[in-house]
Amino acid sequence: MVPRNRSVRRTKAALQSALVDLLLEQKNLQSVTVQAICDRANISRSTFYLHFENKDEVLSSYLLQMIGRVHDALRAWTGSDDTRWTVYFAHIAHIAPILGSLSLDGGPHAILSRYERQFAVIMQDLVMPGRVPTNDTAVGYAAHYLSGGLLALTWWWVEEDRCGTPAQEMSRRYHALCSGQLCP
Repeated sequence: MVPRNRSVRRTKAALQSALVDLLLEQKNLQSVTVQAICDRANISRSTFYLHFENKDEVLSSYLLQMIGRVHDALRAWTGSDDTRWTVYFAHIAHIAPILGSLSLDGGPHAILSRYERQFAVIMQDLVMPGRVPTNDTAVGYAAHYLSGGLLALTWWWVEEDRCGTPAQEMSRRYHALCSGQLCP
């Protein structure tokens, strides 16, 4: 059974990698076809459809993996609170070309809105771990507020092509905003 799982993971990873490569080359999701993804990954269309319904699902699975990696890195952070988000902004700077290609389709906000709930769970885990029960409504409000602010800041940072601002500086600014401070 283990080899099959590895094979599935490799196939999905190959399809995700092919989509990312095509997004970086073609600069928009609409111009990428399932056949192009299959050709790049050297995988048949029938195999593609065994794993994914469409290219949006491939992208979603890729983004969920990235979110999981960022969450793990944020949980493992041992630095100061004001630099914790350096991990997040460094990751966003790394995938900014992919996110930027989605902006051309008008899709980034729709795509990230799918993940806002996941980001809220991450916020609750990172900002308020074990402080109150997870079903506490006030915690839910705060977690969604913080994740919504982070996602809005993320899209501004990508769409305005400001990814040259160092991740540590963006972390400091985000921390200041979360603390109710305006920052220069």
